Amino acid sequence: MEILTDTVLVIFGITGDLARRKLLPALYHLAEEAMLPATFHITGISRQSTSVADILALIKARTGKDESTAPAVFARLEKMLSIVHMNIGDPTDYDRLSAELGRIEENAGRAMNRLFYLAIPASLFDTVTARLAEKDFNVHEKGNRECRFLIEKPFGFDLASAKELIAGLASRFDESQIYRIDHYLAKETAQNILAFRFENPLFCGTWNRNHISHIMITAVESIGIEGRTAFYENMGAMRDLVQSHLLQLLALVTMNKPASMSSDDIHRQKEILLAHIRPPDRALMERDTVRAQYASYREEAGNPDSLTETYAALRLSIDTEEWRGVPVFIRTGKALREKITEITLVFSSLRSPGKKNYLTIRIQPNEGIVIDLHIKKPGFASEIEQVQLDFCYTDMLNASHPDAYERVLVDAMRGDRSLFATSDEVLSCWRISEPVLTAWSEDGFPLSVYENNSWGPETADRMIQAAGLEWLSDTHTVCSTPRIIARNV
Repeated sequence: MEILTDTVLVIFGITGDLARRKLLPALYHLAEEAMLPATFHITGISRQSTSVADILALIKARTGKDESTAPAVFARLEKMLSIVHMNIGDPTDYDRLSAELGRIEENAGRAMNRLFYLAIPASLFDTVTARLAEKDFNVHEKGNRECRFLIEKPFGFDLASAKELIAGLASRFDESQIYRIDHYLAKETAQNILAFRFENPLFCGTWNRNHISHIMITAVESIGIEGRTAFYENMGAMRDLVQSHLLQLLALVTMNKPASMSSDDIHRQKEILLAHIRPPDRALMERDTVRAQYASYREEAGNPDSLTETYAALRLSIDTEEWRGVPVFIRTGKALREKITEITLVFSSLRSPGKKNYLTIRIQPNEGIVIDLHIKKPGFASEIEQVQLDFCYTDMLNASHPDAYERVLVDAMRGDRSLFATSDEVLSCWRISEPVLTAWSEDGFPLSVYENNSWGPETADRMIQAAGLEWLSDTHTVCSTPRIIARNV
């Protein structure tokens, strides 16, 4: 797939938190690696009196680079940038943006493809997309001038709102124009899941319920809400991470092999898999789900009565021939002991009860894939020890490791929708999550409290222990152990 060379990237909210932390640094690094074509242009939308110099200052603050250390990169970015001051909630203000796009095309002497990055509040989404759907913006002529829309989550607040949002977008744009961003899927290790599964005969025949006893997915952080009170009080851990990122990762690790590695074939298998994931029965919600809150949350949020969960754990099942009977345990939380995102598949056999091999796909930090094996311990005694066979990205010193948002932007430019969520995937994720959220909203459903800097609530430990299992935590080191070199004898 070719990158859209003659392209304007329009960023709504160019001075916002997402742009500061992710988009602007990603654009800097793409420019540094000469990944942005000479015909690429960036137009920032701001309600304030922001200048190009202000945007460059944000990039410098985040990257630690400036004109003295990277003069050519900043000269290129300055030439690429322009700012449009407008109120995105006022449809009449869009004439300014339309005029700016016309000016860019006139200077270029040719038609320009358009990427609209919509990192905007949900309250403005309908107004913005309705205006961008009009013919002065939505000029979509495939192969000639293309118009694409990059949309940040959340994709709705519940199943009903997600359906409404999807229907609204479908009435304005073709599905092929919509790129729903899930930056977890753009991380290098997440991208490697399908290649690891389907390109290695060693695992192709054993990646199923006959050899895997259970699956665990963990995405925990050591930080709390860090001032994002309004967002988090409205979302909670279940909507923020489980409903989107973690169910998408589960789909990648359990879907059947696609007919090809094309975007359409990958999404087809993901949609089939997600349609077969079953949430806990309502009668078992208190046994198979846990909602919890870290001890200092209410004080930080300024709400002494808050019932918002900062921790969520649940047990799911997959009703397919390959995975029927294999429990899936998912947990996520804030203010915990470490920052870890990983998927662990536990291999076991009826022929060797009690013996397990762990295959861990670590997405962050210390990215890599690790297999725990049992071998004879070196020496005269016949003792068995557990060792790790690992592939760690930190060992690949000369390899390129693009940031997730760099990959998001490049894939959108080249029209590869493999790492973006389809509407059917979004709806399936809400179908799975909504019964849990409904149960949690009922009076009397337990809300556990856990200590900051712990591994979470005891109720989550009891949930997995009821199945005769345990979470892997700080006892399971991945891609950070010192290398031991055997001595020559």
